[in-house]
Amino acid sequence: MSDNDTPCFYERDGSLALPRRVVVETVGTALLMLAVVASGLTCQRLGADGAIATLAGAVAVSASLVGLILAFGAVSGGHFNPMITIMQWMWGDRSPQCTISYVCGQIVGALIGSLLANSLFPAGITMPLVATNSMVWSEVVAGCGLMIVVFGCARSGRPESGPFGVGAWLTAAIIALPSGSVANPAIAIGCLIAVGPVALSKATAAMYVPAELLGGLVAFLLISLCYPRKDPQHPSSSKADASKSVRKAAAAVVSFRNPS
Repeated sequence: MSDNDTPCFYERDGSLALPRRVVVETVGTALLMLAVVASGLTCQRLGADGAIATLAGAVAVSASLVGLILAFGAVSGGHFNPMITIMQWMWGDRSPQCTISYVCGQIVGALIGSLLANSLFPAGITMPLVATNSMVWSEVVAGCGLMIVVFGCARSGRPESGPFGVGAWLTAAIIALPSGSVANPAIAIGCLIAVGPVALSKATAAMYVPAELLGGLVAFLLISLCYPRKDPQHPSSSKADASKSVRKAAAAVVSFRNPS
């Protein structure tokens, strides 16, 4: 598989040492979390009204994520979101060890990003958000929509579309959805220790994370229906090749025992 054939959100070289890829996921998630928290605190410091603050946050978060995926995607896949990693594992594209390592790195990165943002804005005011039912359902929609865009782009055969598709969806979802489209369990956990407008209460984070995972599950089913794999041309193709090899070997044994 050539570099240009590598689907978006899959690392270009899966043989790279796992610790190196985990470090990239940790750093990328930390920088994304920094953008999430610091954009809210900047708007708070400048006294921006609600509409301007929402638009500014949407641009800051989406633009930072596009840049981070372009910068780090070739090394780790540029996930920075446990849902992407977990769904790749559900499709058999990622080992359990890699999945657990990535998710742990993403959560640690989100906590580091929050602490860094808090230190840059020491006067920030903690205002933990208490979610309503509509906001929890909003996270189901946000998570589902984001995963549809991620894996729809990954299977579309246009790897260059992934970062920009994700950025476009997030910009729209942050503005349109009442929860502000967290759509990322690691970011939701990081918001527990954040200060400013994006801070979440423990009760809210405890509702947001399952809601996002539920949205991811719905997206998993939809993508499986819309993009069924017949002859996968992606990093899991080795698994398919191995299966074909087993079938060929079995056929060879049968042919040897029953020569025509």
